[in-house]
Amino acid sequence: MKAGLAASCLAALVITSAPAQDERRVASPDGKLEFRIFVTPQESGLSRLAYEVAYAGKRILGTSLLGLTIHNQEPLLGENDGLTASRSGSETGHNWLVAEYMQNGSIGRRINVEARVWNNGIAFRYVIPRSTPLAEILIEDEDTEFSFAPDITDVSAIRPEMHAEFPLLLRQSGTGWLGIYQAQSAGYPQAFLVYSARAAVATQLPEKPGQRGVAFEGATPLVCPWRIVVIGHDSASLEQSGIAGDLGR
Repeated sequence: MKAGLAASCLAALVITSAPAQDERRVASPDGKLEFRIFVTPQESGLSRLAYEVAYAGKRILGTSLLGLTIHNQEPLLGENDGLTASRSGSETGHNWLVAEYMQNGSIGRRINVEARVWNNGIAFRYVIPRSTPLAEILIEDEDTEFSFAPDITDVSAIRPEMHAEFPLLLRQSGTGWLGIYQAQSAGYPQAFLVYSARAAVATQLPEKPGQRGVAFEGATPLVCPWRIVVIGHDSASLEQSGIAGDLGR
């Protein structure tokens, strides 16, 4: 996802409620933090996979788009998807959800999203099942957005020229602090965070040396790295959340 520059940074951060299709939700063990995944219509006419995160009934991440740009394949993997199955459950300290989607008109391209929710944060990742069109997969970019709610998040650090490494830590009213992290995954490139014209920030993958337009080359099934959102009373509590350790087990 290559960032577009808009005339106004803050105007692009307005959160609107999107009509939900194929919606699934999973909440934290205490019921306060919730991850919601759904399909939302776009101005282009293609629907798009998206998510939101709410705490105590208030959205801390508004409608944020999901997907992967596959080299020399259209449309984006995450557009025109329909839910085919879902499952959920509980483990020690967190609840989990797996939502499975198939792309309409793509000869079977599929994308699953796995999410886990703790009392103090969420983590999600893409899982790409094996399919004929994606037996060998060339990922051009990752199109994962984090669309902050400007009424409760201090977005003064978000600028059109932004090109930052993880983590991104921001103040919030009501919850204290919010942190965006990425987990490591062998062979998968580390993402950067860039300004997005319709959201606050989005992931961007660096190109492989000598392979223009390709960030990752591999095969399916493919499990992508976790993207992590942590909330805490102060910035120190974000680092001490314990979520990264739970994901590593």
